Amino acid sequence: MTEARKHIVLASGGTGGHIFPARALSAELIERGYQVTLMTDDRGELYEKLFPGVQIKQVKAGSPSMGGIRGKISAVFNLGVGFLQSLKFLNGLKPIAVVGFGGYPSLPPAFAATVLNIPLILHEQNAILGRVNRLLARKSACIATSFPYTDADDAQVINKMTFTGNPVRSEIRGLFGSPYLCATQADKINLLITGGSQGAAVLSEVVPAAIASLDGELQSRLQVTQQCRAEDLERVRDIYAGTKVTVELATFFEDMPKLLAGCHLAIVRSGASTMAELAIAGRPAILVPYKFAMDDHQYKNAKSAVDRGAAELILQDDFTVPALTRRLEALFSHPEKLKTMALATANCAEVNAADKLADLVERIANKRNTGSLKSGKVVA
Repeated sequence: MTEARKHIVLASGGTGGHIFPARALSAELIERGYQVTLMTDDRGELYEKLFPGVQIKQVKAGSPSMGGIRGKISAVFNLGVGFLQSLKFLNGLKPIAVVGFGGYPSLPPAFAATVLNIPLILHEQNAILGRVNRLLARKSACIATSFPYTDADDAQVINKMTFTGNPVRSEIRGLFGSPYLCATQADKINLLITGGSQGAAVLSEVVPAAIASLDGELQSRLQVTQQCRAEDLERVRDIYAGTKVTVELATFFEDMPKLLAGCHLAIVRSGASTMAELAIAGRPAILVPYKFAMDDHQYKNAKSAVDRGAAELILQDDFTVPALTRRLEALFSHPEKLKTMALATANCAEVNAADKLADLVERIANKRNTGSLKSGKVVA
């Protein structure tokens, strides 16, 4: 394989759910000797530290689903410009494959790959195909999925799906197999609350008030680590000040692997990366799907875990102080239930997701380059 044929391009949206699996795959591909380029929008400059050894190229993009008519027109124009930029970049890089991780910034390079007859592999993080991946699905060579069952209406698209799991960073992968230690009546209970990269207002509103309504003896056993938006910090801190809880609040936590390792219960959104990290760590959770997530994908993600006994679900409209108080009392009074959930969560993990996705990319690229990939199908 020549140097030019060893180049692989990753095309990704700019949010953590897209970027984190792209980051994990880039590390695996570099370890295998490939050159890797990440193509994304103008947020790309923020990711240089996350992608050591990876060339980052920015392309114009926009979301037609936001901003009214003017916003849609602007987004379509920017996507067109991004497509032309992508054609130029890909012609120069001559990659053996392009891997699309969804999000509108991935659309220009991924679509350009299909025009240039470069094998396109899609990775879907959620339990339902995202809009961009749906647009590209028929033109792709293969679709790697994070969940064993991923919703799609098109039989041809379903036939292209291969379950690999959702790659997570190496620091999280190191948690796989770590034991879950039940908190006895004499132990502290570590409760972790996160709401994604921007925090979640509803978690800041409901969780502190629910904890404040718990019995004082139970409060004294709680060690709460909660991510909050900056504008919510003082209000949340004031609520906890009236309790017996030991609390740590911040807008962002650097050492998430350490927090997950010591966690007895998490209260979180059900984004794809969060679900993958919980599974690798084998930690039980109360999931509160973001009700406005596109295509309700967070609910579908959560349902997949709940159906396997790995988590409990509270819809955002039902996420009230009394409801959460009852749920916490029930779970903390039955630590064996948390243990069972932890084991079920670990059974959902795909610890070798980055390896499997890299294997798939290599297989598709090699089959195309040997002429055995036809009509978007892998020929054995």
